[in-house]
Amino acid sequence: MSKVVEVNNINSGYGKLQIIFDISVELKKGELVTIIGPNGSGKSTLIKTIMGLVPTWSGDVIINEKINISGMKPYEVVTNNIPINYVPQINNVFPTLTVLENLKLGALPRKNIDENILMDDLDRVYNLFPRLNERYEQKAALLSGGERQMLALGRALMANPDILLLDEPTAALAPVLADEIFSKIIELKKLGISIFLVEQRATRALKISDRGYVLVSGQVAYEGAAKDLIGNERIGELYLGKR
Repeated sequence: MSKVVEVNNINSGYGKLQIIFDISVELKKGELVTIIGPNGSGKSTLIKTIMGLVPTWSGDVIINEKINISGMKPYEVVTNNIPINYVPQINNVFPTLTVLENLKLGALPRKNIDENILMDDLDRVYNLFPRLNERYEQKAALLSGGERQMLALGRALMANPDILLLDEPTAALAPVLADEIFSKIIELKKLGISIFLVEQRATRALKISDRGYVLVSGQVAYEGAAKDLIGNERIGELYLGKR
């Protein structure tokens, strides 16, 4: 499989505070790869660095084996039609806008999009998230936590990305709602979208993943097939809550 994201020896942080230390990770076409680790290990910072939300101090981020986006700002990634999108953990919808308005905003990077194509893409999102169709006129502020996450995912899809970076999409959700979000992520993978997933529900996330990385103190401590990480006794004790 071709590599859709290659992160080579990345260093990054906030101001003078370094968070990411010489990290190299990769995402292959059609893969779902989960990044786990304790709080403060740099998981969210890593995918924010990939997207350009955190400045790259050194190293490279290569998309589709040819496009180097390290050093680009997020708006530059968008305006250069790089097929990658990011869904943050919080503040990921526009609460004063309706569901439909939020979704249409997601399509803005696709300049001069044909109305028929836009409607087809809306139908695709509504088929994936039927509750958004039921609430399309409702303000996003009135949605439940799970519905907001569905809206954030749906809006990201409206940009027609090949790659998604998901930052703890099940955070603060009840287990039943978290399971629903995980099922939607599986459906996204079946659509052929390659996904980097940051998650605190580590075991659950690894169970639906192809591979995984364990970050500790801003470095990759372990990596491998998801089933091998789940079966690793030390990883289980330290990071998956197993005793």
